[in-house]
Amino acid sequence: MESIIKITEFQKNIEKETVLKLMDCKEDSPIYEEVQKEFAELKHEVERRLEPGALIGFGKVTGELACDKLKADEEVIYVLATVGKEVSRYSSEFFEEGDFLKGMLADAMADACLFAMDHEIEAVLKEECARRKIGIVSRLEAPNDIPMNAQKIAFDVLEADERLGIAISPSYMYDPVKTSCQVMQITDDASVFRAQHNCRKCSAKNCSMRKIQPVTITVKNKDKEIVVVSEEYENILAAINRQGAYFSAVCGGKGNCGKCKIRLVEGELDITPSDRKHFTEEELELGYRLACRAYPAEDCVITMDVQDEEGFSIQIGHGEDQQEHAAVDEAGYDIAVDIGTTTLAFQLVGKTGKKAVGSFATLNRQRAFGADVISRIQASCDGKKDALRRSIQEDLMTGIKALVKNAGIGPDQIDRIAIGGNTTMGHLLMGYSCEGLGLFPFTPVDISLIERPFHEVLENDYCKAEVILLPGISTYVGGDIVSGLYDCEFDTNEKTALLVDLGTNGEMAIGNRDRIVSTSTAAGPAFEGGNISWGMGSVQGAICKVEIEDGRANVATIGDKMPVGLCGTGVIETISELIEHELVDETGRLEEEYFEKGYFLAKTADGRDITFTQQDVREIQLAKSAVRAGIEVLLRRFGVTYDQVDAVYLAGGFGYHINQEKAMVLGLIPREFDGKIKAVGNSSLGGALRYLINDDSKEKLEMILEHSSEIDLSTDADFNDLYMEHMFFE
Repeated sequence: MESIIKITEFQKNIEKETVLKLMDCKEDSPIYEEVQKEFAELKHEVERRLEPGALIGFGKVTGELACDKLKADEEVIYVLATVGKEVSRYSSEFFEEGDFLKGMLADAMADACLFAMDHEIEAVLKEECARRKIGIVSRLEAPNDIPMNAQKIAFDVLEADERLGIAISPSYMYDPVKTSCQVMQITDDASVFRAQHNCRKCSAKNCSMRKIQPVTITVKNKDKEIVVVSEEYENILAAINRQGAYFSAVCGGKGNCGKCKIRLVEGELDITPSDRKHFTEEELELGYRLACRAYPAEDCVITMDVQDEEGFSIQIGHGEDQQEHAAVDEAGYDIAVDIGTTTLAFQLVGKTGKKAVGSFATLNRQRAFGADVISRIQASCDGKKDALRRSIQEDLMTGIKALVKNAGIGPDQIDRIAIGGNTTMGHLLMGYSCEGLGLFPFTPVDISLIERPFHEVLENDYCKAEVILLPGISTYVGGDIVSGLYDCEFDTNEKTALLVDLGTNGEMAIGNRDRIVSTSTAAGPAFEGGNISWGMGSVQGAICKVEIEDGRANVATIGDKMPVGLCGTGVIETISELIEHELVDETGRLEEEYFEKGYFLAKTADGRDITFTQQDVREIQLAKSAVRAGIEVLLRRFGVTYDQVDAVYLAGGFGYHINQEKAMVLGLIPREFDGKIKAVGNSSLGGALRYLINDDSKEKLEMILEHSSEIDLSTDADFNDLYMEHMFFE
């Protein structure tokens, strides 16, 4: 030990307010008056028995103390403080005599003295640190921050037995009991002084002295900077999203996906098991953490290492007509909307020309609560229903206002707004409870055709339009699929067709004007880049095309930008190439060379390797098997073979851009459908537009619903067998 400072001169004045708070004794307490009286009688006797003393030692971390937070030989300050043995004996005497009030009061007085000593010790520490030109970056206490053996090590290095007459048990408990111990981490920055007890880090959640100060988080993202405030028990992801700054979280903030990556620039954030799962030791040293697992105990500065979603590619076009049209002398306007789990798409429709004259698209900011409907349902049931509703209302207002502004029209010219969306999106918009959606028998509140005034749905008086939510078939075959069936003319088709939405929820339907059978399968977010190690949405720089030549991957990216990750189509391209070049076998196992670290695809601008890992292969196997088995079950239950299906409609942005040949190599789409596949784009938006321009739309939708039935794959006798069969690559 370099030097030890002993302090014995402390003020012994015990603050009554502190004692009352420690005893949780308020003015309305039945013993309040009695405590006041006893305090006056005991104060002098307790103060007379106090023997306050403290030791401060500047030294290094010994090998036994080295842990995650303390490195061997790191310079630290050991602090030990006590009020002596006599006051504890005095308190014990009252308990032995059965006078519990006096015993508790004397005990609380001793604690109050120890708290007061803390402030005087801090003053000495500050003076010593200034003299040595160092600062204190963190105060560590056992067992919250460091192991209990820290108390024995501090005891030894401070020679506490000789200097203060303190003893310690084999279980590292001090005698006197009213003794505290801290280890202070030091820094060369003399302006930093964090020697105070931090209630946020303390495990004594019910302590009457607990006082939580708001933590300020400065968030830097490229050239932008925002400041958010974190509440107690709130992680950084939740704090950022709560205060209106969007941060996508594929897994809903469970620490599984690794997408909410941040980097700590200033301050301290504990390293969690989830952090260790997603980051290397070098990255952890550089400050990388997951925002959903980061609970700041002090002010900090972070950078958001997230994908730039401003250039996110969103599918608006649908059917054969993928273009906007010039507006004629319109008698008014309607708006068609698709609320997808990932994105929102809008089209402004002229009431005279009955064509789309404007469009807009944006991300669904509910992704901050999770990538799939299950995560949103869970978030809603966990008390975030209002936040989810506000989020989608704000996104809808953004799109509606953009259409109005771009067209140079007024809000009063909007007559109707027709919305296609899955059942969960509809419930969240309407503010319905989602509890029935997540529990068997999966009962929705209302999936009929809903017609409501604008102000009732959007809780906004921006315009007087009527809002129409298109009807669904069930909880998991919602209004977006009914809208897609209408867009693909299942209401008039005589021949059998198959509609497949290759999104997160894997909805599909087979049929014609006389009969429709539908289902949904838990494909998960893998086709949209979710749960893939380098997966992301269709943003600038996302790898969208992959070809392997001579063992090396040649990639193309959206916008021809530097690679930043893999979008859904890039995922399909990668796995199909690995299959064709026999770098992954029929069971899904990567070749030994790539099994541990994955197959290298490209480098990012900052030199990190973008790889496709063994776990990524497994995610795709699960997703493609679910979709393929669902298709097979639909065909069987409808009673047709592949040859009897006249057309296969692939809906959604992923289905529109997917390389169909590579999807067949993967086994996602049956080879027998080759030549029958039509990418129809955003069929949900197309159906909403068709609803607005046709006079008999309501009757047509009723006909589709009357002729529709649903298969529950979870209880289907063939699904599990087919699911396992199609897990293998062909």
